[in-house]
Amino acid sequence: MLQSIKNVLTKHLLLKFLSLMLALLAWFYIVNELNKGPNEELELLRKMRPGESIVAKKLMISPVFTGKPSWGNTVRRDQLVVVPEYCVVMGSKNVLGKVKSAYTVPIDLKRASKTFITQVALSPIAPGVYMEDMLVQVTVPIEKDTGGQQNQL
Repeated sequence: MLQSIKNVLTKHLLLKFLSLMLALLAWFYIVNELNKGPNEELELLRKMRPGESIVAKKLMISPVFTGKPSWGNTVRRDQLVVVPEYCVVMGSKNVLGKVKSAYTVPIDLKRASKTFITQVALSPIAPGVYMEDMLVQVTVPIEKDTGGQQNQL
């Protein structure tokens, strides 16, 4: 028993050492590639805006609507659901200091009569501000207007 364990540990030592080295090299390569993405984007922004400080900011996403629901219906803004709720943007400190929210492209409410779910893109914030291309899912709750008049958006 002891001899067989000794053979497993000492036999083909060179092959075991080489496989360990290859595993370590592969691991370092993968970690380096994973870390490279955000750094390359940051360097690109620094090249675009030399001398300006680049910051990242977490912004809440606000949906934008056009049109009105069908007569007698209203949008319940207190029940809107946006997934994800926020996005992270990178850009000049001067520009992002003034930005409070990220907005979706307009969602058409024309003749909507019931709750619906849609996927929409985010509108660009400003030139030189990096925002990941992403779709957000917006649940738009439409209800019958009990007050007899339609809410304006």
